[in-house]
Amino acid sequence: MGALRKTGTGTDFERNRFLSPTVAVPVLVGVFVLCGVLSMRGDSATFDETAHIGAGVSYLERRDFRLNPEHPPLAKMIAALPLVLLGRTGGDYGSEAWKGVAGAPPRSHANEWTFGFELLNGPRGASTRSDPAIRLFPARLAMIVLGAFLLLAVYGWTREMWGADAALVALLLAATCPTVLAHARLVTTDLPAALGVTATLWGFWRWTRVPSSPRAVVTGVALGAALLFKFNTAMIAPTLVLLAGAAVVAGRVRVRSAAAGVLVMAAVSFAAVWAGYGFRYAAAPDPGYALEWKDLEAETPGVAAPIAFAASHHLLPEGYLYGLAYARTWASARFSFLDGEESTDGWYRYFPEAFLFKTPLAFLALVLWVAAASAWGARGRSLDGWILALPMLALAGSAIVSRFNIGQRHLAPLYPLLCIAASPAAAWLAAWGRRAIAIALLLAGCVMSFALATPGYLSYFNVLAGGTRGGWRHLVDSNVDWGQDLGRLASWMRAHGVGAVDLAYFGTADPRAYGIEFRKVAMFLDTYPERPATRPASGDVVAASVTLLQGVYLDREREFLRDAVGRGFIPRELGLDYLEEAKKLRARGEEIPHAGEWLVRRAALTGEQRATIESGLPACWMDEIRTRLVPIDRVGGSILVYRIP
Repeated sequence: MGALRKTGTGTDFERNRFLSPTVAVPVLVGVFVLCGVLSMRGDSATFDETAHIGAGVSYLERRDFRLNPEHPPLAKMIAALPLVLLGRTGGDYGSEAWKGVAGAPPRSHANEWTFGFELLNGPRGASTRSDPAIRLFPARLAMIVLGAFLLLAVYGWTREMWGADAALVALLLAATCPTVLAHARLVTTDLPAALGVTATLWGFWRWTRVPSSPRAVVTGVALGAALLFKFNTAMIAPTLVLLAGAAVVAGRVRVRSAAAGVLVMAAVSFAAVWAGYGFRYAAAPDPGYALEWKDLEAETPGVAAPIAFAASHHLLPEGYLYGLAYARTWASARFSFLDGEESTDGWYRYFPEAFLFKTPLAFLALVLWVAAASAWGARGRSLDGWILALPMLALAGSAIVSRFNIGQRHLAPLYPLLCIAASPAAAWLAAWGRRAIAIALLLAGCVMSFALATPGYLSYFNVLAGGTRGGWRHLVDSNVDWGQDLGRLASWMRAHGVGAVDLAYFGTADPRAYGIEFRKVAMFLDTYPERPATRPASGDVVAASVTLLQGVYLDREREFLRDAVGRGFIPRELGLDYLEEAKKLRARGEEIPHAGEWLVRRAALTGEQRATIESGLPACWMDEIRTRLVPIDRVGGSILVYRIP
């Protein structure tokens, strides 16, 4: 990899340091923070933030983990800390959203969405709305701080391994990565998970260099934090065991030291998980409240035997075990969208395609080039290379196998590791020649992609996907549309003199909090259930989130069948027959006809009856708008605007 000089902990390049780290590091981290702050100010509350912020506040104020147990608590508590310190909390602990649904004791089903919605926007029945930015901004700022720590971890680890020049390349790639920037600005678990994984692997790598109890403890603390950030980081634990074995085979660590180190890491991370839940088993200290275990047990595949055993013996906190069970149960059947198709089973190609479409092509080319050269040069014998590669393979493989196809963000922990893996290109950059020019051009391409993505990092797509304007035809949900553009829609309406819109909105923010007057067409997790769905009429201006425009989560077929049965047009058994046949066709990879078409073919429904049903379904309205009309404008990356002729 060019002319390298060995040092005690890594290598340093002999020649041509292009920029002093004392200048470059604060500049790159500063640009990252500045871009994050400026871009997040234009985003309305994104989907999961509504639940996360309210839950985090309740964790700190009540030491109660009943809300949002399907995600670990640490990122939410970090985001909520500024709100508590500034006195900007305001959760309603007397509401049913907090206390849960009355019924056979104990109470259950506290509503994290309603609790968080009212914390951000004020009581639902109030005539005026609170400004969500009062709480969103400081909570998001805490996440940007975590993002800065992630960049410093990338720089620090790379510098120890391969020197300052390589560390600057890794830092440049991380600071300009659209995926890292997209989620560093939001109160979600994805960026914190990337930080937890990177810190854990850095600590582990340092332990393999000089095995010691203090370094094992540090690694265990980092692993515990990763586990408390996101459940998919659990894949790192068995990976560390394999890597410890590899370190023994490589002669870097003795067997006894490896066994002792792994035990220390396991014990410390185990204690850290308990500490994250206040060293209490019960999720809620209130004996009159219980988590919804029975709901999970009734679902397929239900609660896994190891989780049930751990719960019955109180081996881990209840909130953590419930979250694991929830993730396993609901990941098995989740609406997803890819290339114009919907599925509840998902696709093995989803994450590879999402990664391909939402990663800058220059970044991909750089990573593949350097990784191939490194693998060829080391012949697979580099332990440092495996400490990077094996966790990436584990994280990517588990995502693909899970079929939890709702967003490329679940691959966020891969990106810092890829930045580190690509950093040895700095050696080629220092050795002037054609290869150096090619590396410089690829780095420039990464910076160019960053510039083009600014400020809409969440909705970034590369040219293979058709860019930001075309990406929604391949991927929706958090890949492009997470409810972030309500504020921009309000600005568009003022600029164009539009007093009210027909709104099809995918998100959990409150349109009224941004001054939007609207007629409801469709809303997922409807915050205005009292408003009836209105079909857009001639002359109306329609603002549609691209996720709902594609019909995702509107469940057109089930709604059609439900209406057909309710009107008495078909027996319920015939509707079940359609669902069963659709399942078989999906398993064979064959095209599935729409329910109305299928029933008309079988003379079970007339064309007039089909038209009557479809005239009342928001999913069908979205189909008509998407296929027959051309948008008159785009708002941000996630909302298309139409005028009904």
